[in-house]
Formats: sequence, structure tokens, C-alpha cells
Amino acid sequence: MTPDASGIIERLFKAVLFVPVMALIAWWIFTNWLDRTLSLHEAAVGLALLAVAFTLGVSSIVVGGWGLVSVLAGVYLAILALAGWEYTYWRRREREDLASEIAGYQAAIEKDPTNAAAYSFLGEAHLRLRNFEQAEEALQKALELDPESGRDRKLLRMARERRSRMTWWRVD
Repeated sequence: MTPDASGIIERLFKAVLFVPVMALIAWWIFTNWLDRTLSLHEAAVGLALLAVAFTLGVSSIVVGGWGLVSVLAGVYLAILALAGWEYTYWRRREREDLASEIAGYQAAIEKDPTNAAAYSFLGEAHLRLRNFEQAEEALQKALELDPESGRDRKLLRMARERRSRMTWWRVD
């Protein structure tokens, strides 16, 4: 086999590996944004990191050979994939924990509908889950029960601000 043919085969091999990995990572970022596991900001940062990996990978394919750029592209992609997986795993666990907290606060409210603290913590948990409408409802109820709560007033203001900022892109 001639050196030119082996170089072409090598570039094709790298492209066949590189393109699907890039597409899978981009799809992963997009679907996690749609599932609200990632915020728009987090997805944008992930796509920016992916653009760097894309640049390294394309440079490696164009330059040819298994030199430093190829090794950097491979290591960078592996780190990006592992960090993304770990982050998503952590975020899903956090969402599950918050869902169980919400169930506990709702049970406390069922036992005592005048429990301002339970409404307050329920609103905060919904706020952390980016459920801004539910957060506003719970925090308004907490303020009805305890109008002097500065913490609830601050959380309600935060929920309203975040809701107004997020409504233009939110997919339900």
C-alpha cells in the first residue's frame, strides 16, 4: 500500500470514528436541554466545548497522522464525554432527591395546611427544579401565612424573575 493510500485510509478511519461521536455528544446535550436536565446556559457551554473538540478533530483529520493533535482531540473528547455523563448523572440524582423532598413537603402540608415553612421549602424545591409556576404558588401561600418572611419574599421575586427570563425558550 502506498503512503498516500494509507494516509487516506487513516483519515477516513478517524472521520468515521470522529463524526458519530461528535453527533452523539451534540444529541446528548440537546436532549438533556429539552428534558430540562441542563439549562440553556449549561447547554451553550457544552456546545462551546464541543466546538473546541470539533476543531481539534478536524485539524487532526486534515493534518493526518496520529500526532499530538490527534491525541489531544481523543483525550479531549473522552474527558468531555465522561464529564458530561457524570454531570448529568449528578443532576438526575439531584432532581430525584428534590422530587422526594417535594413529596415530603406536600405530605406536611396535607397534615397542616397552615404550615408556612412547608410551603416555603416546597417553593424553594420547585425553584431549584425550575418549576417556576409551582414555586410562585407555594411561595405566595407561604407569604399569606407568614407575611413577615423576607426569605419567602426574596425567593418569590427570584422565581418571578427566572420565569420571565426563561419563558421564551421553554419547551413543556
